[in-house]
Amino acid sequence: MAPGPSRRLAILTVFILLCCTSRVSAQQAAPQPAETLVPGYSRFRAEHLQPAEAGRLLIAEMNCQSCHGTFPGLTVAPRQAPILTAATGRLNPEHVRRFLTNPHQQKPGTAMPQIPAAAGSPENLDALTAFVTAGSTWRPQAVSSDAIRRGEEQYHRIGCAACHGDLRSDEAIIAIRRGLAPPNPEEEDAPKDATAPALQRPDFLMPLGPLHEKYHLGGLIAFLREPHTIRPSGRMPSLGLSPEDARDIASFLLKDVRVEGSIQYEYFEGGWDKLPDFTKLKPVSTGTTTDFSAGPASRGDDYALRFSGYLQIATAGEYRIHSSSDDGSRVLVNEQEVVNNDGIHPPVGRSGVITLKTGSHTVVVEFFEKGGGEELTVEIEGPGLPRQPLSGSVTLTRDPPKPQEKTAAPPSPELIAKGRLLFTQLGCASCHQHGDGDQRLQPALASPAPAFADARPDSGCLAVSSDKAPRFTLSNRQRSDLQAAITEARQAPSQATTPAAETRSVMLSLNCFACHSRGGIGGPSEPLNHVFTGTIPEMGDEGRVPPPLDGAGDKLSEDWLRRLLIEGGKDRPYMQTRMPAFGAQHADVLVPRLASDRQAEVPVPEFAEADHRIKADARLLVGDKALSCIKCHRFDNLAATGLQSLDMTTMTKRLRRDWFHRYLIDPQKYRPGTRMPAAWPGGNSIIPHVLNGNSAQQIEAIWRYLQDGNRAKVPSGLERQSIVLLPEQRPLIYRNFIEGLSPRGIAVGFPEKVHFAWDAEHMTPRLIWHGAFIDAAKHWVDRGPGFQSPLGDHVMTLPQGPPVAALASLDETWPAKNARELGYQFRGYRLSPSGLPTFRIDWQDRQLFDTIEPLANSPDFGLKRTLELKSASPLRGLWLRIAAGKITDSGGSFVSDGVQYTITGGLPILRQSANRQELLVQLPEGANAAKVVVEIRW
Repeated sequence: MAPGPSRRLAILTVFILLCCTSRVSAQQAAPQPAETLVPGYSRFRAEHLQPAEAGRLLIAEMNCQSCHGTFPGLTVAPRQAPILTAATGRLNPEHVRRFLTNPHQQKPGTAMPQIPAAAGSPENLDALTAFVTAGSTWRPQAVSSDAIRRGEEQYHRIGCAACHGDLRSDEAIIAIRRGLAPPNPEEEDAPKDATAPALQRPDFLMPLGPLHEKYHLGGLIAFLREPHTIRPSGRMPSLGLSPEDARDIASFLLKDVRVEGSIQYEYFEGGWDKLPDFTKLKPVSTGTTTDFSAGPASRGDDYALRFSGYLQIATAGEYRIHSSSDDGSRVLVNEQEVVNNDGIHPPVGRSGVITLKTGSHTVVVEFFEKGGGEELTVEIEGPGLPRQPLSGSVTLTRDPPKPQEKTAAPPSPELIAKGRLLFTQLGCASCHQHGDGDQRLQPALASPAPAFADARPDSGCLAVSSDKAPRFTLSNRQRSDLQAAITEARQAPSQATTPAAETRSVMLSLNCFACHSRGGIGGPSEPLNHVFTGTIPEMGDEGRVPPPLDGAGDKLSEDWLRRLLIEGGKDRPYMQTRMPAFGAQHADVLVPRLASDRQAEVPVPEFAEADHRIKADARLLVGDKALSCIKCHRFDNLAATGLQSLDMTTMTKRLRRDWFHRYLIDPQKYRPGTRMPAAWPGGNSIIPHVLNGNSAQQIEAIWRYLQDGNRAKVPSGLERQSIVLLPEQRPLIYRNFIEGLSPRGIAVGFPEKVHFAWDAEHMTPRLIWHGAFIDAAKHWVDRGPGFQSPLGDHVMTLPQGPPVAALASLDETWPAKNARELGYQFRGYRLSPSGLPTFRIDWQDRQLFDTIEPLANSPDFGLKRTLELKSASPLRGLWLRIAAGKITDSGGSFVSDGVQYTITGGLPILRQSANRQELLVQLPEGANAAKVVVEIRW
C-alpha cells in the first residue's frame, strides 16, 4: 500500500535530515593529517629527501632539541615555539582551553603535542589555561567588509598564500588559472556540480587553524606586523606590512568572527556638500552596527551617517585617531573634535591627537556621501595599542566590556599558581618562553627526556601510544625517518657535510622552496602557481615568479644578501610577491654558505682613458643611442620607456661584479627564458664604435658608471619634456639653480660643446663638462623645484672659492668661508661683442676679472681661464688657488682628480694643507696688476 501524502512528506523529511546529519558528521569527522605538517618534509620527502636528511628536518622543525638536547649535524636553529610571555593580551582563553585539550583537532598538522594522557585531566587543563591567559579581557572585535575585501586581495598577492594556501573559492581559483593556462574541462565542471569534489589542495601548506577563535583583531594585527616578537625563529617571516596592510589582512583572516553590534548609528538621506547639523535632522533609520563604515546606508549617494558609542581606554595617555573617508567625516571624543576630514573629496586620511584617562569616553563619528566612491575607515593607536580599527574599542554602554566567553574554571590565584607549576613540570617551559631574563620560567621535569643517544624507537615520543609522553601526530614514515637520523648521528656524530647541503637544509626549514627553486627542487607548485602575479603581463613568468636561487651567492653581494634576509625587500616592483624578512640569525647561517656558489673571478680590464671618459662611454651604451637598457630598466626615479624592470642604479649594490660580467655575456645561461637580450653574443660587442668594441671594457665601463648609483648621469632617452639649451652661434648663459653650486649659479655654454658653471656665492667656477649643455625643463616648466644637473658628460668639480686670498705664509690655511662672508663683492659680468662673459669681483681696493673661453684640444675642447687682477695699492702676499685635492706634477702641468692644469704668467706652488694638496700661484710682489692664464683639459 502506497503511503499517503503526509506519510511521504514525513519520510522525505527524515531522509533530508539523515542526509544533512551524515554530511555534518562527515565534516566533523573529517580525516586529520596523518603526520605533523612540515612543508619541506611533506612536499619533498617522497622524491628528494633521504630518510636521515628528512629526520633531521623533522628534529629541527618539531623542536625536539628543547627536551632532548643538542642534535649533531643541524645547520639551522630549531623552530622555537611561540613566546607566551604576553599571551594574555592576544589569546582567547576558550581557544587555549580547546587547543590544550586536542591541539591536532584544533589545528591539524600542528607540531604542538598533546599533553600526556596521565597529566591531561580537565583540572590540569583549566589550570594551564588560567596561567597562560591570567588577567585576560579578550573579546572578539568586529571587522569591516571593506577591510576584508582589501585584505583578501593583499593576502593572495604579496605571498601569504604561498605558504598557507589559496583561501578563495574554487570558482575564483579556476577563473584565475584560466588566465595562466588553457582551461581544464574537469575544473570547469567542478563548481557547477555540487556533488563534484573540490579542487585538489596541496597537502604541504602551513595550517592556520580557527584564527577567529584564537585572536582578536588588535592582537592579530600586532602579530602580522612583528611576527618575530612572538615566533623568534623566523619560520613565520615578516612581510614588512604597513599598519593598513596588517589591518586588512587580519580582517580577512578573521572574516568569520561574529560579534553583536557595539555602535549605535543613525542614517539620514539628503544632499550635502559638507557635514550637516545632525541635531536638526530626523534619521530615516537607526540601529546598531559593528564597525564605522558605510555599511548601514541603504543607497549609494546622498546620505549621511552618525555613529555613537563609548570608547574604552585601558591605559591613560596620548592617543592618535585616524579617519579616512570619501566624502567628509569627523570624529569627536568627549564632545571634543579630534579629526576634521570634512568636504567633498576622494579618499583622504587625516589624524588628530587627544589625551585620555583610563575609563569610558563618549565617541561620535559623522560621515556623509555626496556621490562617486564611498569609503569610511576610523582607527586608533596609543599606549599598548597598535594602530587598529576604532570599533574594537567601542561599546554600546558606558560600562567596560566583559569577556564574551568564560574559561572552564574561574582563574583564581590558586588555579593560576597551579598552572604555573604545571607549566614547568609538564615540559611547557622547555619549548615556550614565559617571562624575560631572571623571570623566565625553567623546566622542572620529574623525569627529564633522554638524550638523543639514549632515545629508544619504541618509547617516548616515538611510541605509537604512550600515556606518559607528549603525543605528536607522527606517521610511520616520520617515525622511521626520525629513527634513521638518530641512528646516523650515533654512528657518525661528526659527519662531514657541504655548503650546498647545508644551504638546502636551511631552505627546507624556512620553506624558501615555496617560492624559489634551487638545485632542481622547489619553486611554485602547480596548484599554487596562480597566486604568483605581476603587474606587467608581457614579462611572463619572469615578471611574477620569484627567481631561482641557483648561484645566488655568486650573483648577489654578501651585504645585499644579508639585507634581504634581515629586512626583506621589494627590488622587483613589477612582482607582487614580497621577499620577507627572516632575521639576522638565519642570515648569519645562510650567507656564508651561499658564498660557495662563487665562480672564478673575471679579470679587471685596463683602460687608457680617464675614469670620467669611461663612464661617459657607459652612459652612451645604456642610453637610447646604443644598447637601450633604459627600455626595460628603471633609472632611479625615472621610469623605463618600456618594461619596468630592476633599477639600474642599485645593480652594483645588489650584484657581484664578476657575475655581472658573466651574465651580460650570456644571460640565457643563468636564467633560461629570460627576456634579457644578449648584447655581446658569443662575447662580441654589437656596438663596435665605443671602446673599440672591446666587450670586457664595455661591460666594466657600465659597472663603473652604475657604481655612482643615483648620482650617475641620466642616460639619454629618459628625460621627459626636456628643453635642451643648444649654444649655436655664440655663448649661451643660463642663470638658475644648478646642482653642485649655491643657489646663485651661472652656467655658460659654448658651441664647441665645452661648458662651465660659475658660482656667484663663492665667486669662482665650480663645474666644467663636455657634450650637451643643460636641460631647462625642470625650471622652465611650471617653475619646477630643485637643482638641475649638467646635461653632458665628463662633469668635473673645481674647488669652491674664494679664488684669491692674502696669506702671511705658505703654512697659513686657505680661507674656509665663502667669498661673500670674507668681504668679496660680486659685481656681475660684462659681455664681449661675441657674447663671452667676464666676471668681476671687488675686494678692498682690488678688482679681479675672470674670463673663461673654449680652448682647442683633442678629443674634446678644453677651457682657457684668464685671471686679471688690478689694485690701487701694490700687491703684497697675494695668491691664486687653482686646484685642491690629490695633485701630481707631470712636468710643466699639474693633474688634480682627472683635470690637467697648465699655468702661465705666474709661479705655481704645490703645497700640503689640511690633509690635502693645493695648487697655488703667487702674484708678483709690489706690482699693481697681474695676469695669470690657466689652460684646463680633462
